[in-house]
Amino acid sequence: MLRSKQGHANYKVVNKKTLKSTNIKLHDYLSNKQVHLASTKPDVIWQFSQRLKEIYAEKGEDISVYVDCKIGINGSPYKQLVDPTVDLTTVPWNIFKHSEWLLPSQ
Repeated sequence: MLRSKQGHANYKVVNKKTLKSTNIKLHDYLSNKQVHLASTKPDVIWQFSQRLKEIYAEKGEDISVYVDCKIGINGSPYKQLVDPTVDLTTVPWNIFKHSEWLLPSQ
């Protein structure tokens, strides 16, 4: 293995009408492997945010999803990966260019 990546992510769902926020327990929705992916890979973070939007829409709720995600590569200190102030349900995924909600690595 050439590198290792560790991370943790906190997903917060906010009801747009009532402004009630709920922290998501990833293990309620994902397997252990999926939790790791949803904590370290930007595309999976975005996809899971979209899935949460669908799940809550089925319940009749319009929500925002905010993710506080930090990762460490090869044992380095954890650094912020995702801008925690961006509602990921409103941003498009563009595979061929940089997404503004992904923070630059130092």
